[in-house]
Amino acid sequence: MDITLALGGGGVRGVAHIGVIRTLEEHQFKIKAIAGTSAGGLMGAVYAAGFSTQKIENAVDDFDPLRAFSRQTDDRPSLLGLGGISDKLTALLGERTFDELEIPFAATAVSLYTGKEIILTTGKVIDAVLATIAVPGIFPSQKIGGRVLIDGGILDPVPVQVARWMRPDLPVVAVTLNKRSPDFPEEEVALPIHIPGPASVIEHLNNLRPVQALKIFSQSFEVASKHLTKLSMQLYKPEVIISPPVGHIGLLQKIDVKEMVQAGMAATEDILNEIEAEANWMKTLQRKVKQHVNPDPLPDYWGNVET
Repeated sequence: MDITLALGGGGVRGVAHIGVIRTLEEHQFKIKAIAGTSAGGLMGAVYAAGFSTQKIENAVDDFDPLRAFSRQTDDRPSLLGLGGISDKLTALLGERTFDELEIPFAATAVSLYTGKEIILTTGKVIDAVLATIAVPGIFPSQKIGGRVLIDGGILDPVPVQVARWMRPDLPVVAVTLNKRSPDFPEEEVALPIHIPGPASVIEHLNNLRPVQALKIFSQSFEVASKHLTKLSMQLYKPEVIISPPVGHIGLLQKIDVKEMVQAGMAATEDILNEIEAEANWMKTLQRKVKQHVNPDPLPDYWGNVET
């Protein structure tokens, strides 16, 4: 059964996407297109390039968090850099272009100056990924085709509309990453970034004003993202929504990779019947007829870039 994926953002929580995709594969669903924002754009791009979920999991597990956010000499203003992430992506994607991907893929970003949502489907894939994960102020913005681009999740935390535009005949399976585990109360706010060192040092750093400011900024970003995701799901109505309970994890926290993958797998297992019901031949035929008779217009706030 054929489906298309809309993979949402959420920093390190994006590792849960590996589990979602693995379970879909195990149950013989064929992913025909992927739209990804932020962390969903990163994971979606690597999978669309042909890497197995195990290969992606190994790459994440082998990642050096201290090197991940190192700065590069040509970085634009930001608190952190993407040096380590860029190196890892270069090793995986190289100079690969969108045309060379095994699965059609689109990443979303936002033009910093025009406010348009930019749909990236041409040029080098690594450039698009670095743009879609460029959390404003935290990671450096990226310049592509004359536009300065930042994290696509600012406008579109789960790109359902993009996924439907890519394959209007297929059901959209959307993956959101802001559902909190019931074991973590709503009032508990996680520090957004992992700080290594003894507990006494970490406690001292936590009490510093700049660290507290970062915590407040991160939580504000989370609140906005959560509500924007909810509104987006109500407006664009993906056929299926998968929500692994990982929303309590900070954007750049240290994680247990296997635990995150398992969370994605379990959440997908829970709603396999819904996916099967939406991917049957009758529903697919109905979508094809609807799109032929009354095609959805492209939003006027979408933009593109010349690469």
